[in-house]
Amino acid sequence: MTILQVDPNRYDVWNAFPTYFLEQSPVYVKGSVTTPTAFIEVLGHGIVAEAEVLLEERIERPDDPYWIGLEKEEVAMYSLVDLIQLHFHHPLLQVGMYGADESYESIRKKWMDGYHVPSSKWTKETYEAHLFRERLIAPNATSTMCTVCGIDLFERYGNDAYKLMEYHIEDDHGILVCPTCHKAIHTLD
Repeated sequence: MTILQVDPNRYDVWNAFPTYFLEQSPVYVKGSVTTPTAFIEVLGHGIVAEAEVLLEERIERPDDPYWIGLEKEEVAMYSLVDLIQLHFHHPLLQVGMYGADESYESIRKKWMDGYHVPSSKWTKETYEAHLFRERLIAPNATSTMCTVCGIDLFERYGNDAYKLMEYHIEDDHGILVCPTCHKAIHTLD
């Protein structure tokens, strides 16, 4: 088994994973795997992260502020993982695009292919050239508000939010967006 599952109704994955990824802090995920690295699936959404498995242990629910609900749980197997890559809008690993028994190598290939080429509109070369052009002409961020979703990254990330903002070019004009929306824009176009 190479996939750990997270229930978004029991764990606030949308806020926890970006925080732990930026802090480079390990996080406990319920379950165990047979490989040294694992993919993390958000139930009902798809695979959102690749993680290195640091250890596995049988414990009560770990002390983590992102758990939803106060109820105690029975002792269960948890994996302590370090998030290597995070992608909430992966174009090739959404629900229904992979099987529960799919091999690690197959999921890894889809992860890498979709991570670099977000939609059928792009080849790897044209996508990388587009990203290079966006980075080349990107102005310094003067705002931390995402133009697409309207979320102000400053509220969560402080001054680091300016470094997180990305520049997206479309029809010869650009906008400042958060990394998640930037990936989504390229995935959906």
